[in-house]
Amino acid sequence: MHTIFIENQNNKYFEKAWQIYEDSFPQEEKRTLKEQLKLFNKKSFTMLCYVEDEIVLAILFYWQIQRYTYLEHFAVNSTQRGRSYGSKILQEFIDNNQNIILEIEPIIDEITKKRLDFYERFDFRVNTHIHFQVPFRKNDQKLKLLFLSHKKVLSDNQYTTLYQMMLQEMSYEED
Repeated sequence: MHTIFIENQNNKYFEKAWQIYEDSFPQEEKRTLKEQLKLFNKKSFTMLCYVEDEIVLAILFYWQIQRYTYLEHFAVNSTQRGRSYGSKILQEFIDNNQNIILEIEPIIDEITKKRLDFYERFDFRVNTHIHFQVPFRKNDQKLKLLFLSHKKVLSDNQYTTLYQMMLQEMSYEED
């Protein structure tokens, strides 16, 4: 398995990676292609895909926000699930990054419960802060999500400071 950094739309894996993104997340949790392409100009944003035998196995998009690593989108190709790729990739990501944070949907069914269980196996903790996704576009409806952090929960002050930094770094940009 190889880790591929996608730095622009011309990368030969971009279309396959983008398709995994489109297929894996609900509309309110993802950007449009136009919005996503703007992120390639941000030094704090990284788009990765994982490839084996020319098959895109998974995608992982993250932000470096001061001392935090925000795992924004992580998904395994639906044709490759159940083969431990998600576990291997997440463990490698944890080994190579510090102060990892992420969001997941509130627990409402078996699928969302399994997602939480997956992250808890890797020592992610649910924070009790009321958390809303940073808006991807102007006039977005507020999307309430669970906020997870690796190994320890954030204090109210840490969370508030971090969320302000996330809003500043990640919010939509006017055309």
